[in-house]
Amino acid sequence: MGPPKRFKTAKGIMILEELARTHPDGRRDYIYYLAFGNARIKEYTSGLKYCRAFLDIESNDQVRSLEEYIKKEIDKEVAKGMVVAGGAALVLGGILGLGIAMARNKQKREK
Repeated sequence: MGPPKRFKTAKGIMILEELARTHPDGRRDYIYYLAFGNARIKEYTSGLKYCRAFLDIESNDQVRSLEEYIKKEIDKEVAKGMVVAGGAALVLGGILGLGIAMARNKQKREK
């Protein structure tokens, strides 16, 4: 989702949050759209929070499916983070090993 659409969705989320606070009659629907909107802009923690709030009000298969989708996306994000961290550790280890090898080589040449 590009910046203009993301901005519009974020603006819509702010409006829905205000509506959910000030109009209790439509709260159920606002909470669903808050869950969906947050998932759409990859704010998975907030989306999950709204799914759970909705499910506290009533059981709903569509919201339960959205909740499962969000959980899978969170798992993917965690896995990506672990891959990036692992890759960074390998690069750092390689640089450190190269530095040690160069230092030993320099010491041998100086003797």
